[in-house]
Order: sequence, then C-alpha cells, then structure tokens
Amino acid sequence: MGKIKDLTGKQFGRLTAVERMPPHGKNSCYMWACKCECGGTAVVRGSDLTNGHTMSCGCYRRMQKAIPNSQLRLHRIWSNMKQRCTNPKTKDYRYYGERGIQVCDEWQEFESFFYWAMANGYKDGLTIERKNNDGNYEPSNCEWIPKNRQQSNTSRTRKFNYCGKVFTLAELCRIFGMPRSTVADRLNKGIPLEKALKNGRYGLNNKLLELSDKLRDLKAGKAELDTQMKSVNAEIDAVTMEMIEIMTTEELDNFSRNGMNFSLVTSEYPSPEPERKGELWEAMKANGYEDLFTINSQTLSATVKELMANNDGLLPEFLVGLIKIAEKHTIRMAKKKSY
Repeated sequence: MGKIKDLTGKQFGRLTAVERMPPHGKNSCYMWACKCECGGTAVVRGSDLTNGHTMSCGCYRRMQKAIPNSQLRLHRIWSNMKQRCTNPKTKDYRYYGERGIQVCDEWQEFESFFYWAMANGYKDGLTIERKNNDGNYEPSNCEWIPKNRQQSNTSRTRKFNYCGKVFTLAELCRIFGMPRSTVADRLNKGIPLEKALKNGRYGLNNKLLELSDKLRDLKAGKAELDTQMKSVNAEIDAVTMEMIEIMTTEELDNFSRNGMNFSLVTSEYPSPEPERKGELWEAMKANGYEDLFTINSQTLSATVKELMANNDGLLPEFLVGLIKIAEKHTIRMAKKKSY
C-alpha cells in the first residue's frame, strides 16, 4: 500500500483540509473533513480535492443561484481584464491591448477563470498580477497579490535611485514621513529629489537602509525555516500513518525501543447523522438533554462519549442510527519508565 498523501492545512478552492477521516465506500477512499471559506463544512474524497472536482461545500452553486455572476467581485476583475486588453475605448487599453497583451483562450469563459482563481489563492482584497509585465494574462503568468504591491509593479510607476537603492515615490514618502502629493508637486516643479523630500519626520540614512536589508533577510530566513518545518511535519505524518498501518495489521498495541514507548491510540469522534439531526435533538430532549440546544457540537461529542463510557463503550439505544462514530488513530510516544 502506497503512502497516503497528507492534505492537512492545504487549500483547494474555497476548501481547506482539516482532518483525514476513515476510508469510506466500496473502494475504501480516504475522506477529508474540510472547512469552507463561507463557514460551512464538507467531507470530501481526497482525490476530488486534488483533481479540482470539489472546490467548495456547495456554497458556490448556491451563490450562483442567489447572486448573478455579474455581481461577483471576481467577475468584475475578469471583465475588466478582458476590456483593457481588447477595447480601445477603455482608458487603460494603451497599457495593455496596445502593447500586445492578451487574455489566453482558457480564460475567455468566466467559469474557467473562476476555478483557477479559487485554486490559486484568491481572496477578497487581492488583485490579479502578471509576473512578467510584458506577458499575457494566463495561468502560468498570473498570481494574486495585495493591491498596494501591484501599484508598485506597474509600468507607469516612477522609480527613483536614492542612496544606491531603487524606490517608488510612495515608498520614499512613507520612509521620510512626507505627503506623496507634496513631494510629487515639488518634483513636477523641477525641484531635485533630495530637496523635495526634506522636512519629513525623519531622514533616510545608511543605518536605516542597513536595518531594512537585515529585516528583509531575517524574514526571508524565517520563511525558509517555515517551509522546512512544513516539510518535516509532512514527513512526520507520513511515517506515523505507515506505523499505524503496520501496528493495526499486526494487532500490536505498543512496543518499546531505545528507551521510548510507542502506543497505538484510537480516539472516537461522535457526530450527528446529517439527515437525522432533527430526530437526534428530539431524542436528546426526551432523555433530559434539552440544554444541548444551545451548546456546540464539541459539547454534544463530549456528552455522547460520557454516555458510551457508562454503557460499556456502546451507544445508548436511543442514539443508535442518530449518531455516527468516526475513529482517528495516532501514535503516542513517551519515555520508558525505569524502575
């Protein structure tokens, strides 16, 4: 049996994989409990996540019925992108269509653009950016970035050399504490850059530049360590899953090695059967648990576990068929006690 790919924390469209569930169905497909950006949840086959078949909890289809595409922010981004590349009457056509920049064939239909956006980090507040400023709008050349970063990347942005560094006017004004309009007005009057930037809250000196470089390098180093940590965690999960499979097959509960005890631990997670929630609440009320109407699902789970513990590990008869029990296996490590 091959290693099971760990999807925990990864995003697929509007869904983020939260926890792997036990195999389900005749082909024993692994299922994943997912959280949707709309706040909903869904249990999805891992293959449906990775191949792009399922990208929301169903909210997008409901949204399409309730809200026309033309009212979506993402649709406006798509429409404006096409306009500035094809319509000479738009104000930005000279920066795009006139320069030969086009929208690829794949994105001529909104649905294809929508699913690419959902699978590649789109969120409200971000804007589409071409990595190569002379390249086309196409999946390999586009990404989602904050709007202020895009404004610094456009071909219309003026760049200035100062103290051996290249800055945009907005960046210089932030560093010097000067209003951008004031500095721009001075530059338009022919005043040299250094004089135009005077009278700010503080000046730009070499020490500040050195510190900015150091901060940039430190953050880059942290990002690299974070990437390494993700890789280590993924390897830990893969090794854990392989150990679980072997110990389950060999019916081994625990063993010791090099002063450490390794134990196979099985946790149970009760949850309501989706189609019978109404019956469940009525059954709980009838058995003295009406307070659960105002308590979250974690409290329901804890209550069911307590009831099972008092019933030799079995569901009480009044909950049979109303509650499903999911199991999660983990490996617990502890130092071997010496006597």
